[in-house]
Amino acid sequence: MEEKRTQVKRRHGFQEFLKDNLGILVGLFVICVAIAVIQPNFIATKNIFNILRSISTTGIIGFGMTLCIIINGIDLSQGSVIGFSSCFCAWLLLTFQAPFWVGIVGGILIGLVCGLFNGFLLAYTPMPPFIVTLASQLVARGACYVITKGNLIYVDDAFGKIGNGYLFGFIPYPVLYLLVIFILMFLLLSKTKFGRCVYAIGGNREAARFSGIDIRKVTLRVYAISGALAGVCGIVACSRITQGSPVTGNALEFDAVAACYLGGISYLGGEGKIESTLIGAIVLGVIANGMSMLLIPWYVQNIVKGAIILIAVYFDVTRKNREAKAFTKA
Repeated sequence: MEEKRTQVKRRHGFQEFLKDNLGILVGLFVICVAIAVIQPNFIATKNIFNILRSISTTGIIGFGMTLCIIINGIDLSQGSVIGFSSCFCAWLLLTFQAPFWVGIVGGILIGLVCGLFNGFLLAYTPMPPFIVTLASQLVARGACYVITKGNLIYVDDAFGKIGNGYLFGFIPYPVLYLLVIFILMFLLLSKTKFGRCVYAIGGNREAARFSGIDIRKVTLRVYAISGALAGVCGIVACSRITQGSPVTGNALEFDAVAACYLGGISYLGGEGKIESTLIGAIVLGVIANGMSMLLIPWYVQNIVKGAIILIAVYFDVTRKNREAKAFTKA
């Protein structure tokens, strides 16, 4: 009897997933078929893993961005924090000849500190997320140039295995990082008290406050997670190019925002799931890879990303207005 209940629950969960993401999944399928017809090499196993590797950073910071947007915030500092983390990791490895693990821990801690800085200001001051994280973006990017003095900091080639290595000879390590972090973030948001608090704050901040939720603590943790995930991406970026560069991660936060909105995360907060963000990141990766294979100029991709954000937000606003009218009539 208990086994039957579990099966029903799993079935409902899968059906709910399909219901929430049917539109984007159908769109992803159509895009893949269209590109594969024109360029058959698109569906090659090697290219599929290349796409997954390319979206690993977008997906990881997208998970952090998802938390921020659900509580009706945003983190515009992610790209710069990636660069800061990358440069700080390279600086530790070169200046102190530190072991690899020291550079890795140091880079992630820098991301965590940046996230705590954002979270503290947002939790204990009335400043809006857009202004706080925009200022942090400029500060972190400036710190990249201070550490590197405007130059590249090269690291040992052996460090490159972290971002360029393969499991079983064909699965890129960044894909594994993406999968592990996805599972952890999925459990955190959907199976813990913290996740319920995040949704409650985004749904109705005042109601959450009256129900006893510590909004300051949750906000601090949300932005700390976002910063730490950016720090992880900084380590991977440093490893992939075996250097710390002051321009690393430039504007990547907009890819994260696009993945979130494309995945159906409401810009008004209170709604959104980690798996939807992952699908959104995959769609962006497929589009970018397909345009590259079709020899479409790289700068056109920015136009496409901007259009994606506009369209996604437009449909979200339309849906919210329709629901509000239906509620009013009822």
